[in-house]
Amino acid sequence: MLNWMRSFGDLQRVGIECSGSYGAGLLRYLQTAGVEVLEVVTAPDKNERRRRGKNDDFDAESAAHAAFAKRHTVTPRSRDGMVESLRVLRVCRKTAVQARRIALQMIQTTIVCAPDRLREPLRKMTRMQLIRTLAAWRPDLTAFRQIEEAYRIALKSLARRYLELHDE
Repeated sequence: MLNWMRSFGDLQRVGIECSGSYGAGLLRYLQTAGVEVLEVVTAPDKNERRRRGKNDDFDAESAAHAAFAKRHTVTPRSRDGMVESLRVLRVCRKTAVQARRIALQMIQTTIVCAPDRLREPLRKMTRMQLIRTLAAWRPDLTAFRQIEEAYRIALKSLARRYLELHDE
């Protein structure tokens, strides 16, 4: 793509939308190649957007015009170094914590709906006692058509998921 852009003449600068997410790889590549890169802040006229609809060709053309004229642009963050490393790790951790919370909610909801024989012994356990008990269960996987075994299989799976996410 860089060779293609340079085939049209002197490449002064490139405008990129979303340099913090989808355009991050392109941003790093172009910066390494010594190309001036500007992040194009696309806040199109709402009436124009409504009239034309979403159009990638029009958006690309608008970004090119904005970069050429240096309007509606900002200098993009470099997306490297310690700040970027921490951002990536923080996002990863945040999603693991969210998934763990959802797994716990699913466990609790499943227990509420479970047959009494399964539910009663689990009522007075602490969270980690409950999770470890469920993860240690050995349900008969061939008996999945029986409701009690289906609940055992599901609860064991959810508990193991919770523990994996907890460790992560």
